[in-house]
Amino acid sequence: MSILVLGKGVSNDGVVLLLKEEQIEYDYRDIDDSFSTDYEEVIKAPGIPPDHPKLQPIIEKKIPILTDLELAMMLRPHFYIGVSGSNGKTTTVSLLKEILSLKYDAIACGNIGYSVCKAVVEHPSAEIFIVELSSFQLEYAKIDLDISVLLPLHPCHLDHHGSFKNYIKSKSNICINQSPSHYFVFPYEDVYIRKFVSDCNAVHRTYSFEHPLAHLFLKNNRIFCDGRPFLKVKDDLLSRKAFCLDLLACIEVCRILKIPKRTIRKGLDSFHEQKYRFTRMSDDIYNDAKSTNPYATIEALRSLFDCFLICGGYDRKENLECLTEVLPSIKQVFAYGASKEKIYEFMKAHQKECQMFTTVDEAFANALKKRKNEPILYSPMFASYDQFHNYIERGRHFDELVNSYLSSKEKRL
Repeated sequence: MSILVLGKGVSNDGVVLLLKEEQIEYDYRDIDDSFSTDYEEVIKAPGIPPDHPKLQPIIEKKIPILTDLELAMMLRPHFYIGVSGSNGKTTTVSLLKEILSLKYDAIACGNIGYSVCKAVVEHPSAEIFIVELSSFQLEYAKIDLDISVLLPLHPCHLDHHGSFKNYIKSKSNICINQSPSHYFVFPYEDVYIRKFVSDCNAVHRTYSFEHPLAHLFLKNNRIFCDGRPFLKVKDDLLSRKAFCLDLLACIEVCRILKIPKRTIRKGLDSFHEQKYRFTRMSDDIYNDAKSTNPYATIEALRSLFDCFLICGGYDRKENLECLTEVLPSIKQVFAYGASKEKIYEFMKAHQKECQMFTTVDEAFANALKKRKNEPILYSPMFASYDQFHNYIERGRHFDELVNSYLSSKEKRL
């Protein structure tokens, strides 16, 4: 078998590792390299868009394009749980690992930062692989996961997919090839998922923030399973709707796997949320650097009032109109980076004070100058690529800015 591994990066580095171990012939090429189309299969890096000119000869020749997950599932059959959605993927994968690891040898991998192919090589005896899947990874996928999980969908990554319709089609690949003996877990009310759910032959399991017809739903401070009380939710979590939805999805997976209620509670109690997801720092300053689209920022704003919002980054054709519902939570906006003009025009049209800056450093410094006692929220709502390599780098950078401010404040006192 001759395979072209196309596009260098973390994902395909893992692919190469697996192919080497299986002693399968391959060529590893970057997208800008020259290469032929004399291959039986192509494994494409997730970030290469489907309309890339170098990809067209492969498509025209009808050479099968695979994903790293497909390769892993073919060469290393294990129990695979796939998690996707517009927001909350990493939280859900991390929480699932925390709970399932109490009973199984469970590994979190995929878009969480650990290649699934590398994971199956390094953990040959693992019982469950929990894979975070982006829309990029799913757009060519033909996979039959043991359990697929979709979180709510919103318009995202339109620069890559070209349209919201294509984005939804990509996400649908997580479930439409599943067999009837497997499971598809999804939010009951999501109108976009409803468009393709009938094409999925897996067993449907639904969850909802409040709808009683879902298999799992939250009412007041208690989770109900099939209409019966199951688990009490701590009061401090109830105001965070997005996290509660992630939690419900996790619990439904745990129910499928027959995880005892006490084990779920133990895992939840020991779980620490991922860094840079609405992380509260001293002095009412919040680092929400993982926010890469407006819907993530909306969830953060729902917990605040009269805040100073610092935002900006690389624009992937984000539509800001969805922010309208949470504008009352914003007192002033400090926009920076490649999307600052777009943010400014939107805020101006909605009578919100907004200033523009080149960097987050300048935006934060000016927010501090104007601040009296307002909370400061750093929730970029755009991708990081204009000034940072990823959200982790920009999260660390904002941490440094805040820590420097707090240190100087202590010295003054």
